[in-house]
Amino acid sequence: MQLLYVRYLANRPVDEIQCVAQTRRRHRCTSPLLTPETLAGFWTLVPITATHAQLPLHGAAMAVYALTGLPYAEQLRWRAQRCSEHAPTPATADVAVIEWEPFDPLTHHQHIRTRLPTLTRSQGPADRSGRETQS
Repeated sequence: MQLLYVRYLANRPVDEIQCVAQTRRRHRCTSPLLTPETLAGFWTLVPITATHAQLPLHGAAMAVYALTGLPYAEQLRWRAQRCSEHAPTPATADVAVIEWEPFDPLTHHQHIRTRLPTLTRSQGPADRSGRETQS
């Protein structure tokens, strides 16, 4: 996942990432971040670079779900891991810790995929990318 020009590793598929906000009944919100009503990112191939300003590996690319084309507020919503209902109320407590981990190609090499996903999932009218998506 790439948002705010930083790469992160999620612990679940893109369409299964869940809100961390607390509901009124003091449980974790069950809403996903990606819904047909929200803006979607797109899959793209990007050069594999280390996080410490190293040059990209020659000819090496990896598939990344990019959110960098979305509005800044939408990227902040994703980084805070909040659904569209809980994003406007930042004072709402979080029940779980956000699940993003900064991506390091040296540490997370087993998660690198060099091909774009081929499975399609319906993203609704907000998916403007025209690209196939997969979790």
